[in-house]
Amino acid sequence: MTNCPVDSAPAANGEAFEIDLINKVTGTFYPLVAVFGANTMAQILEEYAEDLGVDPKDYRILFENKRTHESTSDRSMTVEGLGLREGDALAIAEYCGGVA
Repeated sequence: MTNCPVDSAPAANGEAFEIDLINKVTGTFYPLVAVFGANTMAQILEEYAEDLGVDPKDYRILFENKRTHESTSDRSMTVEGLGLREGDALAIAEYCGGVA
């Protein structure tokens, strides 16, 4: 896995910045992932699911901004929409029955 910006968002959408990714269930940590504010949770999941040990096809995925504790299961939510910024951590978890 190369650690380069998730390139599905054009550079015109701002500059890339780095966040950390965490599998909230297992504690697997993937540091310094470069993203754009326009990247969606689906794009991040598709790019890093294998590294984090998460099944990207599982419909029960929760994304949480660890700084703000805001969370969503909406894969179309953008990095910017979830309030992520340089140095933040995005926790990703497969959940069951609405409980993360």
